[in-house]
Amino acid sequence: MRVSRLVCDKQYAQVLSEVPQGLGVTRTNLQRLLRSMDCVGWSTNEESGRLNRKALVKFAAGSANIFSRREYKEAETSAVSILIDCSASMNDGNTNGTRIQLAQRVAIHLSKILQQSRVPFAVTGFQTSSGSIDTVFTENGGVHVQRPVFIPFKTWRQSLQQATAGLDAIDYAACSGTPDYSALYNSLDDLSQRQEKRKILFVLTDAEGYLPDHMKHLQSLADRVGITIVAIGIQSADVVRCFVNAVSVSDLSDLAGASFNQLLKAVRRQ
Repeated sequence: MRVSRLVCDKQYAQVLSEVPQGLGVTRTNLQRLLRSMDCVGWSTNEESGRLNRKALVKFAAGSANIFSRREYKEAETSAVSILIDCSASMNDGNTNGTRIQLAQRVAIHLSKILQQSRVPFAVTGFQTSSGSIDTVFTENGGVHVQRPVFIPFKTWRQSLQQATAGLDAIDYAACSGTPDYSALYNSLDDLSQRQEKRKILFVLTDAEGYLPDHMKHLQSLADRVGITIVAIGIQSADVVRCFVNAVSVSDLSDLAGASFNQLLKAVRRQ
């Protein structure tokens, strides 16, 4: 489906104008998670620098190491990947709209915060298509394997302004199946190639049909390569049983709610 750029820009601006009350707290917590503050400390027992009054006793004993120097540690950088479930079940919803519409709003507001934080990020959808199901034959017969089809709503190299049309097309993308394991596996592999020290994968999904054991295996892989998975359940609580760091949102206001902010704080302390 083709949608004009003018319509996309208008809808994108409308989503941004729907700022949930309290989003500033979420922005602060997310920025603290993404980028540690520049650390300033003091090294003691120096021969020059600022006089350390606590070392005056050493001076009386003849020591010249009575100064302190300011130490500066550069802040860590982060890379963020936002992965959106674009399967057919995301077309279900409630009075607040469909799940894919809510996922779109969450993704746009997260993207705005990431841009303000100057953090490189990508927004990608995943689903299957009629030609993306393979049959693998084993000793027990044929096994159907779903290959993920990825939708680049915003690439790593694009600016947020360049990706406006892509982000506003998210709500048109929900269809087909859910290759959840293979999609997350590929996303972890892509994110692991980034040079930034801290890497975070946000997963926006209803988690319908997900197998907790599969997600636990992916969690162990993520831990091994130093990636933090943060799952946001879109109008569904199933996500909580599948992921370690997970919270459910029923409407956009939950993005600024206590549960989501507590999750961000908990992840930051890990």
